Amino acid sequence: MANKIIIENEEPEIPKEEKTPKEKSKLTGTFQRVSDFDFFISREMMVKQIPFILFIVCLLMIHIWNAHNTEKIIRKTDKLNREIKELRSEYISILSELMSESKQSSIAKKLDTLGVKELISPPFKITSNGN
Repeated sequence: MANKIIIENEEPEIPKEEKTPKEKSKLTGTFQRVSDFDFFISREMMVKQIPFILFIVCLLMIHIWNAHNTEKIIRKTDKLNREIKELRSEYISILSELMSESKQSSIAKKLDTLGVKELISPPFKITSNGN
């Protein structure tokens, strides 16, 4: 026979059923507790967290106040913009009315009711030869 090398397995095969399960890592255990809502919070931990909780509540109150104040400013700005548009349209209508009333023909009609007639001859200049 030729040179044959026989290699024997030093470790016997373990059937799949007998293998030990892997231990859970810390992160997996934490995720498992969080998903199960399984928390152990002691009284001391709660008391320790009160300043942080109060800080968060203060920040939330400031945020709510800021949002409310911003909404109020936006509403006031919209109201003022509507008022500006209304006043601008009123200004334009009054200006056009004034322009139509200041024409020579409309002034002549108004003065005609008072008995004042329009000049037919042009005005002349009065000069004095004295002083």
